[in-house]
Amino acid sequence: MERVLHPDAKAEASDRELLERCRAGDETAFDDLVLRHQQRAFNVAFQLLRDHEDATEVAQDAFVRIYRSIGDFRGECEFTTWLHQIVVNLARNKHRWWKRRGRQASVSLDGTVETADGEVPVQIADNTDAPDVQAVRTEFVELLRRHMNELPRKFREVLVLRNVDNLNYEQIAEVLECSVGTVKSRIARAREALRKSIKDEM
Repeated sequence: MERVLHPDAKAEASDRELLERCRAGDETAFDDLVLRHQQRAFNVAFQLLRDHEDATEVAQDAFVRIYRSIGDFRGECEFTTWLHQIVVNLARNKHRWWKRRGRQASVSLDGTVETADGEVPVQIADNTDAPDVQAVRTEFVELLRRHMNELPRKFREVLVLRNVDNLNYEQIAEVLECSVGTVKSRIARAREALRKSIKDEM
């Protein structure tokens, strides 16, 4: 039987519509933005920091900053671009904080992420569904995690935004406030450094 929509049913509000409602004082609209994008913010922060607690803190701080600055956002870019910019900058600040205290980024291969269904293992995005292929690749994926963490920050940032969060070159350039050519160059150099690092170990 064909499903009939209620005449009052509305399409899901866009990010821009939610932002407008936020500016008008609608607190529930901001809650909707957080629920829609909190996992995205955490994923980017975690891939940059490799620490569950710090990534959670960065994701939370990002939304605090957005809430405080929402009246200043003029819509020159997409909301997700603005969110990425804040998350990346906060992650950079966290790295500088670590460096001043002599702490190195750590890679957690058995960390978990809280979801509505409980806790699940943290994983690098992988579109392979076949169990036998997945089993063969497990060791390489763990090797990739470790070598990703050893890349210079500017290389790790572009790979995370490109391969983990699936942004295109133009979006990455907007997030990192650099040219598309710079993004392409960094991605190429990052991939080459990653290939060389893994090849040397294997």
